[in-house]
Amino acid sequence: MTSSRMGHRVRGVTLIELFAVLAILAILVGVAVPGMQQWVDAVRIGTLVRALHSDLQLARSEAIRRGERVAMCAADSQMSCAAVPGWQQGWLMFVDVNNNARRDEGEPVLRYHGSLPPGWSARGNQPVARFVSYDSLGSTRMVSGAFQAGSIVVCRQGTRAGAPLPRRVVINSVGRPRTETVNDPQACAG
Repeated sequence: MTSSRMGHRVRGVTLIELFAVLAILAILVGVAVPGMQQWVDAVRIGTLVRALHSDLQLARSEAIRRGERVAMCAADSQMSCAAVPGWQQGWLMFVDVNNNARRDEGEPVLRYHGSLPPGWSARGNQPVARFVSYDSLGSTRMVSGAFQAGSIVVCRQGTRAGAPLPRRVVINSVGRPRTETVNDPQACAG
């Protein structure tokens, strides 16, 4: 819309033009927001799995360097292991002087990782449901002395369209952790 007043040209937009631009903007936002959430979830799962993997590697190297047992457990707090399985509540790395896979008074805490964000889970299978324990040679061992191997699956809870595939940290029989993508979206169901 243009008009002329004393030689000046005045420009503006009509109400129809404004609504057309707003409609296009709404469509673009409607398409972009779900894609952005998928991207955020993909970045988050990668970050969570790398943190868990990195801390397992650190626990192993600390056990070798110190020449004594170092354990990592599902945490109840910054100073104690949880009574129930579930790595999503965070984890605690400590020197396990008495080899009981629980942090006792006086055992040094080496690292603490807080709980996962709401909507995320991390569950270990039976051998590593509550703890992973490294001996002075860097091998994983149960409290009984038997070798310890297992996996911890990290995933977005619930069935959301576009949710990233679960990721798994696998600890082999000599204690080396590795990560892999789980091609089963139901790996964390239950």
